Amino acid sequence: MNILMIAGVLALAAAAAAYAFGNRQPSASGTATVNVTLGGVAGQKGALMGAICNKDSFLKTCQYFAVQPAIAGNVLRFPGVAPGSYAVMVYHDENANGKLDKSANGMPLEGWGFSRNARGHYGPPAFDDARIDITSGANDIALDMVY
Repeated sequence: MNILMIAGVLALAAAAAAYAFGNRQPSASGTATVNVTLGGVAGQKGALMGAICNKDSFLKTCQYFAVQPAIAGNVLRFPGVAPGSYAVMVYHDENANGKLDKSANGMPLEGWGFSRNARGHYGPPAFDDARIDITSGANDIALDMVY
């Protein structure tokens, strides 16, 4: 993948993340940095998209998001996060179409994951199942992608 293709994927992924996770990215004024290491990423096509949400914004319009080409590695970095209780959600937009593709019955066709490796029953997990506490400074978490 050449640099122009990577730039295109990043631009598309950033626009998709703004749409998928809400377009309310705050200024980086918080005192925490969150590094999310993704285990089991299947391939280097497309983009990795992640969001950090509080309870009120979970599965809606999230406060923080990060995007990077899958070829760039498996760690998403979120600088400037305000300390508090959040959930992390990610997906692997393998075809770079700006959305998490789903089957006719709503099952994800691309990789996804939540903090604490939370899994839902016939849908996404509850916020409390994915809840993590973020403190000032560096916060390193890991989650496994589900395909």
